[in-house]
Amino acid sequence: MTNSSTAPTGLQKLMALPDAITASAFVSLWIAPLWLGSRAVSNALLTMLVEFVLIHAAGMLGGVLESRANARSAQVSALLGFGLLYAAFIGAFAFAFGEWWPVLVFGWLLLGKLQDLFATSPANPEHRQQRQAMWALQVVAYLAAVFATVLLPIPRLGITEAIQPQLGLTGSGLWVEHPQTVVVSGALYFGLLAWAKWKGWQLGMSPH
Repeated sequence: MTNSSTAPTGLQKLMALPDAITASAFVSLWIAPLWLGSRAVSNALLTMLVEFVLIHAAGMLGGVLESRANARSAQVSALLGFGLLYAAFIGAFAFAFGEWWPVLVFGWLLLGKLQDLFATSPANPEHRQQRQAMWALQVVAYLAAVFATVLLPIPRLGITEAIQPQLGLTGSGLWVEHPQTVVVSGALYFGLLAWAKWKGWQLGMSPH
């Protein structure tokens, strides 16, 4: 990432809002897991799965938009094509879990990704580097958040053993058996992205 003395603009700071809201929701579920409904923690788990797919999609889409940098109509067509492809993938998630919530999550998270992609010009080499740096940050932040909650002891807070059977979690695995790990992973991941965008890191700026 490059350094710049230019302060982030109001629009750039606004780009941090979706991630900040999502991080806050994860934190609130760690404290009060039922306040958004009995399926809220299960939906948080789905959110992290959907985000994993979208990180992959953002990397692919960024490359496609750059290859069509001089044709806006081609960029829109590519966006629609990728949107339909990944929407079908997320639809499979929704069908498997018997919930349409993942489709809504997909739309919400996609909003944040599209802000990153279209806030810069695909034809500008500096913007391309900045966009790639932001995608790399997403990958590193996701992996760091997941591994941190695997390696470190995460307190249950409001997700007590008495509450856990009410959360509607099925299957096995760390996130299902210890659901506090997934909500903390989400809080760390989205919180880091919001902080980085607020500081202007996605535009190659140094934090203030």
